[in-house]
Amino acid sequence: MSLLVAFLAGLPACTTGTTASESPAHPAGVTPLRARPYAVIDGQPADVPAIKMGDKATIARIIEEGTRRNQVMDHLTALCTTIGPRLTGSTRCEEANKWAASQFESWGLTGVTLDQWGEVSMRFDRGPSTAKVMLRRERQVQNEGGGSRTEVEYDSVRDMQFTWLAWAPGTSGAVRAPVVRLPKDHEELNSMEDKIAGAWVLIPSNRESRRGIRGVGGQMGDRHQAWKDIRAKQSGVVVQTDAPAGDRFEGTITGPNLPADGVPITITINGSDINVSVRRFANAAATNVSINGDLIEFDWESPAGKSRYSLTRAGNKISGTAKSDAGETAVSASMPDPDAPPDVMERVLALNPAGFLSSSRDERVWTTSARGWRELSMDKIGKDTEYAIRQSDYDYLNSRLFDGIPVEVEINATATFTPGPIPVYNTVAEIRGTEFPDEVVIVSAHLDSWDGPGSQGTLDNGTGSAVTMEAARILMAAKAKPKRTIRFILWTGEEQGLLGSRSYVDRNKDMLPKISAVFVDDGGTNYEGGAPVTNEMADMMAAATAPTNGLFYDEVEKKWMDVNIRRVGDSLPRGGGSDHASFNAVGVPGFFWDEVGRSDYQYGWHTQNDQLNLAIPEYLKQSATNAAITAYNLACAPTMLPRVKTADAPASGGN
Repeated sequence: MSLLVAFLAGLPACTTGTTASESPAHPAGVTPLRARPYAVIDGQPADVPAIKMGDKATIARIIEEGTRRNQVMDHLTALCTTIGPRLTGSTRCEEANKWAASQFESWGLTGVTLDQWGEVSMRFDRGPSTAKVMLRRERQVQNEGGGSRTEVEYDSVRDMQFTWLAWAPGTSGAVRAPVVRLPKDHEELNSMEDKIAGAWVLIPSNRESRRGIRGVGGQMGDRHQAWKDIRAKQSGVVVQTDAPAGDRFEGTITGPNLPADGVPITITINGSDINVSVRRFANAAATNVSINGDLIEFDWESPAGKSRYSLTRAGNKISGTAKSDAGETAVSASMPDPDAPPDVMERVLALNPAGFLSSSRDERVWTTSARGWRELSMDKIGKDTEYAIRQSDYDYLNSRLFDGIPVEVEINATATFTPGPIPVYNTVAEIRGTEFPDEVVIVSAHLDSWDGPGSQGTLDNGTGSAVTMEAARILMAAKAKPKRTIRFILWTGEEQGLLGSRSYVDRNKDMLPKISAVFVDDGGTNYEGGAPVTNEMADMMAAATAPTNGLFYDEVEKKWMDVNIRRVGDSLPRGGGSDHASFNAVGVPGFFWDEVGRSDYQYGWHTQNDQLNLAIPEYLKQSATNAAITAYNLACAPTMLPRVKTADAPASGGN
């Protein structure tokens, strides 16, 4: 038994912890906030609540393993460099699922399962891809028999950083072509019509329309779908959609918390049946419909909340407002004119350009996916692809074009489609409880990531996955015997809408009352610095996390990496952008760890910069150790955590 273990063995079980002088994780001479174990509640050191938690000797072994032999960076390095980015439905994501399962098995966990939550119709794998600005040089070469000929050579003068939608096609090998600006109107198009075929078309950053606004993400998805619809129209194919029948109005909604140029909205009216679709939010039927002549009123709810629409119809146009707690937005839409002449984009597509180039908002490029990715088939893959490039790359190209200097770009974008169906999984493993095995504490993170060129899926969310795995390894190495089952889950489909965790909740409704807590680590490489809790949960969570406090010291920030238990009232937030929200929505306590530290999460989030060099090892060691300590303590507590107080999930505790 080490000195650390011997020291901790002498502490009361409900106040297990350590001091600065005993911990190998901080420098000598640095004094913790308190000499004895302490909790942190609402930002202030406090006495550890007198609630019996885990066995003190086991906690001592957890601390020693987590501080002296932590392997979290080994897991993260393997995940990010050997496997790489892990798009849901890709080969690498499935490889990561299986690799994680094999790791859990090698550490002795039980119940190791590839938990299939669904399938995708086609696998999409992105390969090594490059984009370069090329300089064309011509030189005269003398022929042996006399005379001369012109030879053309190309030099790479600039490497561009770029991305494109998952489930959108890449190139067939390297495609080198001149760059032209997208014409602003038919007159300009007439003057340059002969230059578009086979060229890269640069989308101006100030173009305003659903098919041309600057940016990535949902805007790229809108354009990609619009181009598919245009191609279908040009080929005489009737576009099959799941849209409801009725008069269809397309337009924009503008107002607070929305982009300056608005968000596309589609409203379909069929008598008193009204359907609303707002990009990036939801597609659902309206309720409480009232139609009085040309005045149409209804309620429509999205994940952002409920709005009351008040619209006036005037022939083929509709306009009005939508009011919600967030404020008032303006709606303007009209019915498409089937006899309208082709717009500029339709004419451009008919000339078959090599593809499109658009600008990011800054030096980051964000990756997301094409619409309908789960139902895609070979005959439904779009023909046209947009490549989003860094703002500086865009400015370089645009400047040369403005100066009248020809510029060419070579893109080699590798994408492979494999017909399915392709199964998609969560990876699950557990340490079975000794007294209450049917009651569960879940430690989790999402294993999937976006896969744009350059990304390794580190901050989002290789770090959380590695923390979850290391917490499991630490507990097994410490020979922990929790009273309740501790289950470790690596979700997938999180980036596409919490698909894996939502499916898990739907398929395990009978289990939900027995889940004490669900912890999610999904905030990047910063450390687990706290959690929001209800007033009723505060003491249990403070006691469960107390052993972490005064254990890890941040040499750069010159502060302790403690765990702050934040009381937020009588209920937990019901929303959220990670997998805890799937559980909070049904009244199961779900916690998204507060990520505290110096990491700039936005720099790597969904971008080409999300690489292993962004990881901060000392933060991840704290997170893995804290995750193990907290899960073990709650698994050994006298009762489960109090339930979230909601109308459909009344407060309750118990074993």
